[in-house]
Amino acid sequence: MMTEQLSVQMQGSMWEEAIGVVTMLEQRGYQAYMVGGCVRDLVMSRSINDIDIATSALPEQVAAMFERVIPTGMEHGTVTVLTAGHAYEVTTFRKESAYENFRRPEQVEFIDDLREDLLRRDFTVNAMALDAAGVLHDPFQGQTDVATRRIRCVGDPEARFQEDALRMLRGIRFASILEARIVKSTWRALRTHREKLQHIAMERVRDELWKMTAGPQPVRGWVLLVRSGLLTHTKDSLECLASARVEHWAPLWCALEKVDGADLRFAVLLLGHRVEGPEAKRIMNALRLSNAQQDRLLRILRVQELVAAHEQHKARVACDSRMSHAEIENDTERIDVDKQLMGSQKVAEFALKCMWAGTLFSCGEEALQQWLQCCAALTVSTRPAATLLTPAGSDELKCILLQQGQAWLDDIPVRSLRDLAISGTDILQMTSRPSGSWLKSLLEAAWMAIALKELPNDRIRLLKWIEHRLEEQ
Repeated sequence: MMTEQLSVQMQGSMWEEAIGVVTMLEQRGYQAYMVGGCVRDLVMSRSINDIDIATSALPEQVAAMFERVIPTGMEHGTVTVLTAGHAYEVTTFRKESAYENFRRPEQVEFIDDLREDLLRRDFTVNAMALDAAGVLHDPFQGQTDVATRRIRCVGDPEARFQEDALRMLRGIRFASILEARIVKSTWRALRTHREKLQHIAMERVRDELWKMTAGPQPVRGWVLLVRSGLLTHTKDSLECLASARVEHWAPLWCALEKVDGADLRFAVLLLGHRVEGPEAKRIMNALRLSNAQQDRLLRILRVQELVAAHEQHKARVACDSRMSHAEIENDTERIDVDKQLMGSQKVAEFALKCMWAGTLFSCGEEALQQWLQCCAALTVSTRPAATLLTPAGSDELKCILLQQGQAWLDDIPVRSLRDLAISGTDILQMTSRPSGSWLKSLLEAAWMAIALKELPNDRIRLLKWIEHRLEEQ
């Protein structure tokens, strides 16, 4: 087995405690090494979040050796060892037999051979081990592949992907986050066996896509996904995200790198593909996104829907601040504005501000700001891409909002009904009427009047305004 003294320093409490676990195992006569991603990242001088340990000790022996342990997966050889500040998965060297559903081994055989244990791993960059003295064990030239930025399967790539189909997505993720290329033999095997991804749970697919999209080079990953056609074979359809039409994706790849974080990047992909609510919901459900993740994305898409609706019906947008937000959003009544007095341009701007304020009320400030970021990213100069990139609504309207939207947002003194200087209780005390939908509509109308600077957020003035509205009713 190829070994060499690693010149990098293993510093910090995580390394120190991991070395302590490895040393304890060695002192009891067992082999023990830090393995996998932590070694790869150490070689690359990348930050490290966790450290896995492999050993010749059986799981029962590991559990008996340490004071605080969790029997994470004893049948598969894994015990979690708890130290003062960290948790380490300690796994017995093992061989794996035939795989079930192209994902999990049907049988596991515990062994005492490090090389044989490393042989079962996915890629050479993840098949390195480091002992407590800093000696690197690298039987498959993973360090060379790290240096040359290559993703290469350990051994036969055909066999690796047939054993575990998730490795195909992992390979693309590693190529993305490590800024590496996938070698020809591994790429050919990936394309040959891509249909087997249908056997992988969508939760696993989600995790890989989310990590890749949140990473430092998401464009590289999505380029490989599109060119491989891998996502057309997921268990549940990902609809537009599985499209292999490069001409549709090219402008999106440019936009993707202009925003940060998985949430905004997924929003860019959905907006760029002009995905609307129902399709977006299907994609999110297919990816098994959490309720919180779905809510964040749907709020951004909801902003787009309201902006598009304004563009499509701008001739009928309400301009009377006395209308409640619900009336504005539902586009029920419209009040004829004297264009001779205000001028058509001022009317249009006022209507747009009404829509913007109503969208703030409906979607929240964070969603508006995120939509602006996504729209800015999707604004490209290439005209052939415009029809794909421009979500429903004209370039002119989008440009106005990109130029003025943040300033208009900053100028709105209230963000929600909680910001009003009065409450529903205050209004109920003014009338003998029972609580009902009228109360919410009245509060929304007050909120909109304040948002449009037609009424100050002052308790006395608000109560007088409410009293007058109640008298009119």
